[in-house]
Amino acid sequence: MSTAGIVVIGNEVLSGQVEEANARYLVRELRALGVQLMRVVVIRDDVDTIAKDVRELSDAYTHVFTSGGVGSTHDDLTLTAIARAFDAPIEPHPVLMGMIERHFGDRANDAVRRMGHLPRGADLLGLDELRFPLVRVRNVYVFPGVPEYLRAKFEWLKPKLADTPFTLKAVYLNVGEDRIAEGLASIDAQYADVAFGSYPRFDTDEYRTKITLESRDPDLVEAALTHLLGELEADWVVRVD
Repeated sequence: MSTAGIVVIGNEVLSGQVEEANARYLVRELRALGVQLMRVVVIRDDVDTIAKDVRELSDAYTHVFTSGGVGSTHDDLTLTAIARAFDAPIEPHPVLMGMIERHFGDRANDAVRRMGHLPRGADLLGLDELRFPLVRVRNVYVFPGVPEYLRAKFEWLKPKLADTPFTLKAVYLNVGEDRIAEGLASIDAQYADVAFGSYPRFDTDEYRTKITLESRDPDLVEAALTHLLGELEADWVVRVD
């Protein structure tokens, strides 16, 4: 089973100046791919903090995705921090530096050229297919913070990450959680490989509780669903999706 962690980097996110969209997008996409997301971290532009969190997630999970901090301004510290995380020097990458020089032309100053410095051993992915390549350092994929750029690169990467997808079923009830809590706990204990969720809702008359069942094994989900429905009063069930 592939696992993942996400590191969102930027003072502007934590201060509320920018509405975070990248982690929300990645959460949905990783779930659809069958990659189990384990942790999301949102941190400030601080080299030591970024390095610590990136290394911890890299050691713990199959994939790590960072978002933000890869531009040309003083607070773009992600690549420097990733180099520190893996005790690697950061140095000009000849291929990336050449791409930057060609793209910026006369505007390629020292600040812009900093974007061509990568941790030693970094890979450039999608060189022949992406406008600018995706940087990978070990199992850490370094994405820009601009949502449209991140999404374009992730769309390219998606086929290479796919795992066994999750199967999800949802049961909507017209009764509150108190009516089903004990029975749901009992069924949950019998299906260790199915994740059950229970979510009350108070702002609609359509339903009062939503129960979800999720697993990589579709047959197990169907068995658990059949068991669950057998334990519920028929007139409690609004619909099953």
